[in-house]
Amino acid sequence: MKQSILIVGAGSVGQVYAYYFARAGHDVHLFVKEKYIAEAEQGFTLYDLNKDKKRLHPVHFKNFHCHSDWSSVATQQWQQVWLCMSSTALAQMDLQPMLQAIGEATVVVLQPGPDDIQQVKAVAGDDRVVAGMINMISYHAPLATEVLAQEGTAFWLPPLIPMPIDGERQRAEDVIQLLKQSKIPASYQQGFAERGIHSTAFLMVFLAALEINHWQFKALGQNKAILKTMIEAQQEAFAAISQHYGTKPAFALTCVKTWMLPSMLFASRYIAPLDMETYLEAHFSKVRPQTMALLNLYIERAKHYQLKHEALAGLVAHMQ
Repeated sequence: MKQSILIVGAGSVGQVYAYYFARAGHDVHLFVKEKYIAEAEQGFTLYDLNKDKKRLHPVHFKNFHCHSDWSSVATQQWQQVWLCMSSTALAQMDLQPMLQAIGEATVVVLQPGPDDIQQVKAVAGDDRVVAGMINMISYHAPLATEVLAQEGTAFWLPPLIPMPIDGERQRAEDVIQLLKQSKIPASYQQGFAERGIHSTAFLMVFLAALEINHWQFKALGQNKAILKTMIEAQQEAFAAISQHYGTKPAFALTCVKTWMLPSMLFASRYIAPLDMETYLEAHFSKVRPQTMALLNLYIERAKHYQLKHEALAGLVAHMQ
């Protein structure tokens, strides 16, 4: 059944979901700031790295409508509204005008933490909020190491990694059906946000260490002092999160040792059809406030529970 879907945020993530949903035959709309609406109405150039690793066949996508005010949104009925923005942008967003405009539509939250989900639920209500975790890499192309005929958004969906979805069961199933119709693998995974928060902490601490080493895998792999601090900081973050949420990190995360990191970093260069070093620098420099906010949150929670946090604080100090 054809659905009306509103994507809030037309960055690299929002563009890709809009593209998949529109291609599946749904009525897709983008909500963007007024200053960006003229640009968005021209359409977007996309590079599908699953099909076009050499980036030779860009797709021009403009099968959508644009809005920049909630009164325009309120003129039609919606089935789903997708929040495609960073945690820091979500924290600054006044959700009330959106909720007044979208009727009883399901609100899909894509931000990485349980606190983000609870922020939306506190305003929208538990039953209508569905949580999902982004299962793709998307970025503004070209990266510094790429050469393209024209700028655009490049994206890659790793194979065999379904997008986890959680929430009120019927609404969650409706979201899963939409994703599967759009050729995006998805599955119902109750409580994935709480279980995944340790993985998020692992990644945030790793990114801090990588930034300190100028986003170079080799430099980080050779910096034994920072690697040791990174492992200690991850353990401190795990302890603070476990105390706060009552969850434990996956066994594999607790098994990572300093000596393993150089090999893991070397192998990661060949997993995706893009330069991972350059991508990580470009993407996470852009959303750096989100990384810093999460690192400081781990420190605050460690202090609250009177747990160790010296390694975490040391990494943050290096990043100032």
